[in-house]
Amino acid sequence: MRTALRNTILAIPLLLLCWGCAPEEPVRPVQPPLRIGWYLWPGWYPMAIAQDRGLFAKHGVQVKPILYSSYTSIFSDYAAGLLDGGFGGLYELLKINVPAMKVVLVTDTSDGAEGVVALPSVRRPQDLAGKRIGIQGGLTGSEFMVTTMLRRYGLSRADVTFVHVEPESVLEQMPEKIHAGYTWDPFLTRAVAEGNHILFTTADTPGMIPDVLALQGKVVSDRPDEVRAFLRAWFEAVEFWREHPADAAASIARVTGLPPGDVSLAGCRQYSLADNHAAFTPGDDSTSLHHVGRQQVDFIMNMGDAARTPDLGTALDGSFLPPLP
Repeated sequence: MRTALRNTILAIPLLLLCWGCAPEEPVRPVQPPLRIGWYLWPGWYPMAIAQDRGLFAKHGVQVKPILYSSYTSIFSDYAAGLLDGGFGGLYELLKINVPAMKVVLVTDTSDGAEGVVALPSVRRPQDLAGKRIGIQGGLTGSEFMVTTMLRRYGLSRADVTFVHVEPESVLEQMPEKIHAGYTWDPFLTRAVAEGNHILFTTADTPGMIPDVLALQGKVVSDRPDEVRAFLRAWFEAVEFWREHPADAAASIARVTGLPPGDVSLAGCRQYSLADNHAAFTPGDDSTSLHHVGRQQVDFIMNMGDAARTPDLGTALDGSFLPPLP
């Protein structure tokens, strides 16, 4: 009896010492900032607003925006896993078809800010027969738009010669190398000022050239809260631009180096949160990303530009969008 009592008394200090020895919650590793690639396109300027005004930090996500001088370099780096996400045209992203890719945001749709410009002697699309047209080769949506234009006006790809020319260089390559070319603003506006003709723009195919944000599948599965935080910051930036255009232009200028007077959404329709919810809803017109995606996938496959069809049901994921108010 005394022995048992003595053992009990001796054990009490040990019990007291171990009272706070319950296993601690495992410490989560600190995640690196999300590496997001973007380019100087008006629909993506909210990146600059969010960066300048600290909106990412406000919503609890670390982001490393990477501003590219070459649009197509975003896709090669994204496909190589060097980026956690990248902004781009839906067409280009469906074409490279990165495994487990998740499109989580529609930023805008081009509404006249890009198109085909031609020499003064080429007055209508039908005049392109036998001519050389500059397009971004191999990857981008310029081939989709130019081919759509040709078909609409009774021409085929065999009726013209495609020449690889970057949009920024189209005006420099006319007339020596090409008779027409696919470009975007400010070069589109400059082309008209120099006496050239605009034959076709994205305003002729409303809603068919959407721009989006695509993330790596692993980012979406492993860091969902950060994805949601990023989107909350994005939409706050979009709203700030709408409500305070001058202050937003100043933020964009500080980040990009553009003169504030050059900051414009002309020819580019920015998507709101409500637009996004509509876009991720399956439908049969150009307001639905699923409809547009099907049209673009069909084109890609018919051209023989991809070995396998992207799964739109898996790739398009609007579940991370903030709820509508």
